[in-house]
Amino acid sequence: MQESARGNVRNPACPGRQLFDLVTARWAALVLVDLMDGPQRWSELRRRAGGVSDKMLAQTLRDLEAGGLITRTVHTSRPPTVQYALTDLARGATAALQHLQDWAEQHTSDYAHHRHTHTTDPKP
Repeated sequence: MQESARGNVRNPACPGRQLFDLVTARWAALVLVDLMDGPQRWSELRRRAGGVSDKMLAQTLRDLEAGGLITRTVHTSRPPTVQYALTDLARGATAALQHLQDWAEQHTSDYAHHRHTHTTDPKP
């Protein structure tokens, strides 16, 4: 495989910008981290993401598949089942996303404290 030129995500015309936007999108990041545990069905991803609408999850999965970050496999069981899995391309991004998730979970109380003390809502 030929090594491609490095992109510049700050350039809106760069395809790397589209990839960066896709990986860091709200639901995409959660789906990618969830798929680190192995292939999953749509209903599992929806349950784990917590709060995603059916429409948004479907769109996110389509976008991730079109971007080459996940695969969609239809199993010919009765009823047919569909599983989603990470591609090799996605595996590098998921390590960084997992690190970001860990950091966010470790600093939840700090964030909540700052949000509370810097609220712009007038107190009753």
